[in-house]
Amino acid sequence: MSSTERMSSNPGFLPGHSDQLQLLMRAVECARNGIVITDPSRTDNPIIYANPAFSQLTGYANEQIIGRNCRFLQRDDREQPAVKELRDAISKEVPITTILKNYRRNGSHFWNELTVSPVKDEHGKVSNFVGVQNDVTARIDSEKRVQEFYSVISHELRTPLTSIHGALTAVEDGSAGRVNAQVMRLIRIAVDNSTRLMRLINDILDWKQLEAGKFKLNLANFDPQEAVESVVHELQATAEGKMVILVPEILPHHPILADQDRIVQILSNLTANAIKFSPPKGIVKIRLEAPARDTIRFTVTDQGPGIPPAQMDKLFVRFQQLDSSDTRKKGGSGLGLAICKAIVELHGGNIGVSSQVNEGSSFWFEIFS
Repeated sequence: MSSTERMSSNPGFLPGHSDQLQLLMRAVECARNGIVITDPSRTDNPIIYANPAFSQLTGYANEQIIGRNCRFLQRDDREQPAVKELRDAISKEVPITTILKNYRRNGSHFWNELTVSPVKDEHGKVSNFVGVQNDVTARIDSEKRVQEFYSVISHELRTPLTSIHGALTAVEDGSAGRVNAQVMRLIRIAVDNSTRLMRLINDILDWKQLEAGKFKLNLANFDPQEAVESVVHELQATAEGKMVILVPEILPHHPILADQDRIVQILSNLTANAIKFSPPKGIVKIRLEAPARDTIRFTVTDQGPGIPPAQMDKLFVRFQQLDSSDTRKKGGSGLGLAICKAIVELHGGNIGVSSQVNEGSSFWFEIFS
């Protein structure tokens, strides 16, 4: 049976509608994706049709393709997990999309994003399989380079930086002996900048886990006041260095079920931002309250320049920073607020901000218990 005759048996095309059949044939022939049709009623489910894009993708001429099983593209590389998944889907007559390592006629490999779908006749019996091929080699190679980049950050940068930061901190707190005031000033600059670098590296690694869906929460019941106290203790010296006053406001509240370390991370990020944008002698308030019996709300309020309404949509978006002159010079990775939003949402909570230009901003997030 010819490919045109097979298409004419499709109930979507009425008898005599040759124009529709010709249109479908031209569409398949002109498609940029490789398309093959196989016949499972024949031994080894051979290819009975291949469009020009498939020949262009693989380097094989049409006469070298027709009558062969698609496995010839795998050569001797048939232990791939995706191959077994493909075989199982075909045997069960269910659709599948997977990525295979295939080989062109010249021996070069490419990554093939293959979608195989069963085609049923008017009786509901599978008469053919159609396979759509998409060369995703560039995407896979790019993802591999990104993975290598993350690996370098994690092992080649974070590990030595942690040691450097620890050594500098030991000098700063006097554990390594007394130093004069001039040296101490330089040490504190180095500590501040190594802390910034560590935060940037951790943000990048956290975002990688969030994107990959591998970010896990360690949930436990705890008193949220502990999170506020931890952040105040962590950032007190930073606030004093910027001549900013940290004020915790602890209102009646109750325990929550959450990841305490991540709640501290969110609150620390919001508070560090508030300190960064606050004027000298400005006040940053960290408020804890329970607006409902099942809700804990944290709010960080500053007296900074505020956020123009036109800039609001850039908040909580990865790699976005506000571009006014007051904020650009403050720097940052552009990941902090996006990570905060993602972690809050993993908890099932909400996060937001209210702000007035020249009157400051209030960033808040709620966790439901």
